Amino acid sequence: MFKFNIIKKYFFIKYSKILLNVTLVFLSLGIILNIFEEVNFFKDHGVGLLMPLSLTLLKVPSLIYKLFPFIFLISSIILFLNFIQSEEIIAIKIAGISNFRIIFFPALISLIFGIIIVTGLNTVTSKLTHKYLDTKNEYTKSNDYLAALTENGIWIKDKIEGNTNIIRARRLSKNNLVDVSIYKFDENNRPLSRIETRKADISKHNWKLSDVNIYYGDFNNVTSYQANYSFVSHFEINSIRNIFSNLDAVSFWELSKLKENYKFLGYSTKEVESEFQRSLSFPFFLMSMTLLAGAIVMNIKYKGNYLAYIIITIILSVIIFYLNDFSKALGETEQISLIMSVWTPLSIVLIISFIGMIHVNEK
Repeated sequence: MFKFNIIKKYFFIKYSKILLNVTLVFLSLGIILNIFEEVNFFKDHGVGLLMPLSLTLLKVPSLIYKLFPFIFLISSIILFLNFIQSEEIIAIKIAGISNFRIIFFPALISLIFGIIIVTGLNTVTSKLTHKYLDTKNEYTKSNDYLAALTENGIWIKDKIEGNTNIIRARRLSKNNLVDVSIYKFDENNRPLSRIETRKADISKHNWKLSDVNIYYGDFNNVTSYQANYSFVSHFEINSIRNIFSNLDAVSFWELSKLKENYKFLGYSTKEVESEFQRSLSFPFFLMSMTLLAGAIVMNIKYKGNYLAYIIITIILSVIIFYLNDFSKALGETEQISLIMSVWTPLSIVLIISFIGMIHVNEK
C-alpha cells in the first residue's frame, strides 16, 4: 500500500509537469498567432500595441479551454511513451501495479483536473471572454445600433433617418417580439412618440406590428390606434437571435440561471442545455482522451512503431472531435435527444478505450 501511494504521487507529479509544459506550448502559440490577428484588426483604429496585446491575453485562455481535450491527449501520449522508453514501467510492474492501473490512474487525474477546469477555470475564462467581447464591440459596433438581453427583457437601440429608436420587448416568441414598446426621439433627443403593441413580427427589417397604440409628445395621450403598422429597423430575427448565441462568456455556474431567463423570454433553451450537458461531460471527455492514449501507446510491441501509433491516436482524436460536432448538430436539430448527442460519442470512446485496456492488461 505504501509503495502504491508513492507510485501514485510519482504519477501525479510527472503527469502534471507534462500537462503544464504542453499547455504552456499551446498558450505561447495561441498568443503569437492571435496577436497578429488583433494587430491587423486595430491597424486602422490608431491604437498602440498595448490594446492588441491586452485583448490577446483576454482571448487566449478561452481558446486553451477549448483545446484542453487535445492537450490532454498529447500529454497522455508523452506520459505513456516516457514510461515504455525509459523502462520505468518495468519497475512499476515489479511493485505489483497492473497495466490496467497504470493507464487508469493518469485517467483519474485527468478526470479530477477536468472537474477543476469546469467548475473553477471556466469561471475565469468566461469573465475574460466577456471582457474581451465588450472591449472588441466598442470598436466593431456603432453605438447607434445595439441589442442586449437582460432580466427585464430585450432592449434594442436603433437609428433610422436621424431619429433614435429605443425598443423594449418582454420576450421573443418564434419570429415575434412580445409586449413591445418603441420610444422614438429626434436628432436632438427630444421625444417624438411611443408605440405600444402586443406583438411585432420581425421576420424582416420591415417589422409588422398589430393592435398598435401610438402616444405623441410626452407619451401620455393616445392619439392614434392602428390595427396594422409597419416599422423599419436595422434589426430582424437573425440579428436578434445572435445576442443569445455566444455562450463562451457564460460560466458553468451561470448556465442554469440563463436557461430560466431564456424560458421566461420565450427563447429556445436547446443551446444552453447542450452547453450544460457538454460541461458535465467535459471531465469524462478528458479522462477518455487519457484512456485512449494509454490503450494505444501501451499496446506498442516494438520501439520502432512509436510514430505510427502516435499518428493513429491523433487521427482517432480528430475523428472523435468530428463525431462530437456531428452528434451536437443532430441534437440541436432535434433528430436525437440532446443528452444522447452529448454522451453517445463519449460512450463510444470509453468503450473502445476499455477494450484496448483489457488487451493491454493481458500482456
